[in-house]
Amino acid sequence: MITQQHWDDRYESVLTTLLPRLGAELPLRADRGLRGAGLDSMAVVELLIRLEDAYQVAIPDEELGPEAFETVGSLWTALARQLDAAGPR
Repeated sequence: MITQQHWDDRYESVLTTLLPRLGAELPLRADRGLRGAGLDSMAVVELLIRLEDAYQVAIPDEELGPEAFETVGSLWTALARQLDAAGPR
């Protein structure tokens, strides 16, 4: 299981700013469901924009299936793949 130590404070900040219900559960757990924390279709778009801006990456559509938005950990996995592909910054 992915734990919070695999992501940085920036990731937690983006998530908890957009989905305040997550902030009550710090540290975030990888298996925490995003839909149950208030993620809806409008929030998905805003979340993607914020993550792409925060990390200066573009997450391709093929990485953004419904499974990417199931949990805190699954979304981090999709983002981390792009960070790895982009290399050191």
